[in-house]
Amino acid sequence: MSSLYIHIPFCHRKCFYCSFVVSIGQEEKQTEYIKGLEKESRSFDGMAFDTVYFGGGTPTLLDTETLKELFGVLRRRFLIKEGAEVTIEANPEGLSPDKLGLLLDCGVSRISLGVQSLNDRHLKYLGRNHNRELALKTYRDIVRAGFKNVNCDFMYAFPGQTMAELEEDARAILELRSQHLSLYTLTIEERSRFFTKGVSLEHQDYQARQFAFITHLLGEYDFRQYEVSNFAREGFESRHNINYWTGGDYIGLGVGAHSHIKGRRFWNGSSLSSYLSAFQNNRSPQEGEEVLTQEQQYIERILFGLRMKEGINLEAVSKQYHCALDEQRKEMIELFVNKGLLIYNNHNLTATPEGVLVLDEICSKLI
Repeated sequence: MSSLYIHIPFCHRKCFYCSFVVSIGQEEKQTEYIKGLEKESRSFDGMAFDTVYFGGGTPTLLDTETLKELFGVLRRRFLIKEGAEVTIEANPEGLSPDKLGLLLDCGVSRISLGVQSLNDRHLKYLGRNHNRELALKTYRDIVRAGFKNVNCDFMYAFPGQTMAELEEDARAILELRSQHLSLYTLTIEERSRFFTKGVSLEHQDYQARQFAFITHLLGEYDFRQYEVSNFAREGFESRHNINYWTGGDYIGLGVGAHSHIKGRRFWNGSSLSSYLSAFQNNRSPQEGEEVLTQEQQYIERILFGLRMKEGINLEAVSKQYHCALDEQRKEMIELFVNKGLLIYNNHNLTATPEGVLVLDEICSKLI
């Protein structure tokens, strides 16, 4: 499987927890940016893709004419396979019925809606640009437009959030009956406003209780966990993200975008002005690259595999990359198994519910 990611950095404002590559208040550069994307795409002319993902930023912040040009680049430069999963990220604000109709006509098959919460106090705390009423209206508009595959982003573990508030918020989002839900604990990332202000998070044990509660609740609504942070109704798993987690090839276009082709990884710089000036000076926006060894690919495949609910078959991945675990990593895995954080059975390694909560720590020990 091969995937295409296109980054649209523009946002009305930067949420307080956000550390992504975004550009605030530079709408006048939208047209120039799309031209830059087309120039960059020439390096990959004619490639065929099974999935396409427009991320940001807020891709739906683009006006209708600019959106048309963006999808024109997609059609002119690439072959999008029949039945491809085409996702666009959206926020509740600025997503009109007319724009939804355009997205459907342009071949978008999946909307990922940044709801985050349906509690107005929490939305204000996060620095979001919408309220509960607008989020509910936008979701209804998406369904009325004819979209059959919708993801909702849901965030939890805000400082001071009670279990009662969590349940009320979670049930409100689940009652929307979306096909997919991405579940994120609030984290404090460098370059975010929360980091600058020194915001402190809830204790990890309390976050673990909240996570366990939400995952149980999701089961009541027929959601199946298939990855650490992702839950779907049967048949609605994100094909694009699964391709990332299973070591597939992908091309990334735009500011800060990363690509991976057969063990070669390369990426663009994170400055919008540098990205645009690169094309003005007939240069590539690429900032760096690395070629992974077989062993690096092997270990990375194991680490990504641990994010998946079904885990990773160590025997199969060893044969794929002609590598084997060294004694130090074997001992570390045995230690985690004995602690009840990992399960090793019939060559398959999976994280337990307790292991999922500390998976980043587990992976850091195995790198």
